[in-house]
Amino acid sequence: MSTGTPAAEPPPSRPSFWTRLRRRRGTLAAVGLLVSVTLLALGAPLLPLPDPSAMDPARSGQPPSPAWRLREPARAALQAEDHPAADAVRRAIFGERELAGLCGTDALGRDVFARVVWGARVSLLVGLLATLVSVLIGVSWGLVAGFTGGRVDAVLMRIVDVLYAIPLLFLVILIVALLREHATRLAALGITREVVLYAVIGAVSWLTMARIVRGQVLSLRERDFVAAARALGGGDTHIMLRHILPHLWGLVCIYLTLTVPRVMLFEAFLSFLGLGVEAPGVSWGLLASEGLEQLTVISTSWWLIVFPGLALVATLSSLNALGDSLRDALDPRGSRFA
Repeated sequence: MSTGTPAAEPPPSRPSFWTRLRRRRGTLAAVGLLVSVTLLALGAPLLPLPDPSAMDPARSGQPPSPAWRLREPARAALQAEDHPAADAVRRAIFGERELAGLCGTDALGRDVFARVVWGARVSLLVGLLATLVSVLIGVSWGLVAGFTGGRVDAVLMRIVDVLYAIPLLFLVILIVALLREHATRLAALGITREVVLYAVIGAVSWLTMARIVRGQVLSLRERDFVAAARALGGGDTHIMLRHILPHLWGLVCIYLTLTVPRVMLFEAFLSFLGLGVEAPGVSWGLLASEGLEQLTVISTSWWLIVFPGLALVATLSSLNALGDSLRDALDPRGSRFA
């Protein structure tokens, strides 16, 4: 009979990141919806849809009534000229047919579903690029401020405080108005209004990221691995890029998923006010603005508001849900998934 002490049970292993991510309700649905929207946006030239800018007065203001029809030769030629490779694939799969009227038409006879799909390209692109600009500026600013400390930290963060005091909307309106005066010069350089809009929104959305990163860096720079790297002769730049920055990737990923919907909503708001994407371009915010203009007491074309609004709400909700799931899955304590 053994009299030894019983062996201690090993501590329960913590579920992997992907297991914790999948356990949150709605994560897979959110990811599936985002993937579907992205594929629709990327594959818009391949889909059998009418030209989003093509006007057909004979079909103006029609409610949703999907029907397959043949493309008009003139419009087919224009689409083939704009996207030759995609049009060849489209012809091979669908022939000369196109699906029209799935979400109705607007007052000019333009297909609403085609405009929603093509508008997704602009809305998603502005959300992604503006957020990347925001992350690039915010991470760099917060990293330098938190690691350097002293007067550099004080000066950098006072600049952030001053910018926080300026109303964001007024600042964007001012920048867009100034750039409109140089629109011809920018166009000669190949810089479009949309590109300027992406950069402006990203350039004014980095303040929160800078504060969050600075707080994390202030904690990380006191860790033992930083002292060990400094003892081995590592310089400040080496320590920031090789030792501190990798510890911020989880925070950056969470910030990305939570900032993209905020940026997309801001772009939609600007387009709604007429300060964002302009015709013949199309975005979800511009579609909502056009739909609101066509709502009158006499005629209520509900589909002009409902379908762009549903696309925007579903995408933003999915991005927010994914951001919450990433935040919980990357929680080092794992309290919600233990």
